[in-house]
Amino acid sequence: MVRERSSALEQFDVLDCTGRKTGARIGRDDAHANGVWHGAFHCLICYRREGRELALFQRRSREKKIAPGLFDVSVGGHYTAGEDAAVAGPREIREELGLTVPFSSLVPVGRRIFVYCFSPGVIEYEFQDVFLLPLDIRPARLVLQPGEVDAVLELDVEEGIRLFSGRMAAAHGVLTAGAGTEGLTTVGPAEFVPCIDSYYLKLLMLAQRYARGERDALAI
Repeated sequence: MVRERSSALEQFDVLDCTGRKTGARIGRDDAHANGVWHGAFHCLICYRREGRELALFQRRSREKKIAPGLFDVSVGGHYTAGEDAAVAGPREIREELGLTVPFSSLVPVGRRIFVYCFSPGVIEYEFQDVFLLPLDIRPARLVLQPGEVDAVLELDVEEGIRLFSGRMAAAHGVLTAGAGTEGLTTVGPAEFVPCIDSYYLKLLMLAQRYARGERDALAI
């Protein structure tokens, strides 16, 4: 199992306000403490089962400094200095979920600008390259990365859209813990990483459109 990279040693490429690399580098903790632009990879895994369109979300480890114990996209992680999506994407998927996926299998849906103050001294200024990973079936065996991912949540795409559009207060899903134990659960919007751009709603709508055969203008 890949160990979590030390935040004290991990270096990011510093980006300017247009998302371009400046040539400078900064440590992870300093980037978050000072609100410095940097890059990240995001991926939502989606698949069909028994005629239903489903999406997979991860529950962030309670050991995380940012948004511990909250649900987020299937896979998400920072680019270390010198990386881009083609390098970091397959690496993050392998590290966090134990899946080997070629970059060519990912469907790009654009770049998201994410700014959020989680707590004093913890500020995210990210350019996130966002992808869908459409699969024929749910991955048979996931190996969740200790210290990063506590569990995964299988959520019906249509139900998730109703949840994040405010048409229902809670949604039902299947929660799978690291040991492989499964159980039904109920989740609300407050249990997801906070955002001000309706991110999860838009992402699920993109997954729904892709499942219906749409391939044009898929943009976050």
